[in-house]
Amino acid sequence: MKSLSVVLTCYNEGYYIEEAVKSVLAQTRTDLIEKVVVVDDGSQQPTLDILTRLQALDPRIEVCHGKGNGPAAGRNLGVKQCRSEWIAMLDGDDLWLPEKIERQAKLAEQHEEMGFVYTGLAYFSDEDPTPRVASVADLSNAKDLEVAYFLKDGPITSTAAVRRADFVKIGGYNESLRVFEDTDLYARLAAVTRFGFVKEPLTRKRLHARSITSKRQVMLAHQAYAATLIATRVPRLIPLLPKRLSRAARKLGNSEIADGNKQGAETMYRMAVAICPFSMIARLQLAALRLGLPLGTIRNWVVKRRRATPS
Repeated sequence: MKSLSVVLTCYNEGYYIEEAVKSVLAQTRTDLIEKVVVVDDGSQQPTLDILTRLQALDPRIEVCHGKGNGPAAGRNLGVKQCRSEWIAMLDGDDLWLPEKIERQAKLAEQHEEMGFVYTGLAYFSDEDPTPRVASVADLSNAKDLEVAYFLKDGPITSTAAVRRADFVKIGGYNESLRVFEDTDLYARLAAVTRFGFVKEPLTRKRLHARSITSKRQVMLAHQAYAATLIATRVPRLIPLLPKRLSRAARKLGNSEIADGNKQGAETMYRMAVAICPFSMIARLQLAALRLGLPLGTIRNWVVKRRRATPS
């Protein structure tokens, strides 16, 4: 990795975008960074004032303005401003730890066949700044990367760095998608390059009221659309759709458990079983909930199972 540009998307992120940009400038290998492009998608004046101030921090920072067409279009616009070998993505409310780019660059240099490198991540919120490490699958040794990515939890946007040539080769983000556009992008990348994984949680994903939907059934519908789009493009994945969507429903149920919402969790677990009746994990979680086990007990069981299960 000889050069890298960073593309951030921003929509009324306010002071979060300042924290995000400063986490980029604080990288231990800031010498690799050619440009930091912030794509604003129609923010109101307070955020615009912050963006103006940020440009004075470093001559590499460039602000451009989208047309309110969503993050996929914004990221495509940002990449068009770059000529570096690699592109790293960062949502405007997330953060990087200082060694993120250094670790990704080192791995990319060791494995030239890898055109996509992502890191582990941890979640935090303004109310609870203590990071909670997320379960992220290591897809770097997958024999069939397209299948492995389709079935497991891989990268999210802010963890990712992609070789620009591969990004351009697959046509960038699908701008018709407003949700799970990264899922679709990475599925297409899986067909043309290898993935590399830095296990350490060097990315911090911020959770706040605007970033968490209270209608998880709607999120499952978006998941179903993205998964069906991928499977339509790669027909051999079609038989795996029930397994993928059942897993997605179960994960949403786990999120409801974490929020203390028993009714919402039962709805999601029931959907997981209905979609894939042979999913023993979904059946066990639904049974535990119906038997009246405390939500904390089910949550602890989920966490322990994640730790015990190889990625």
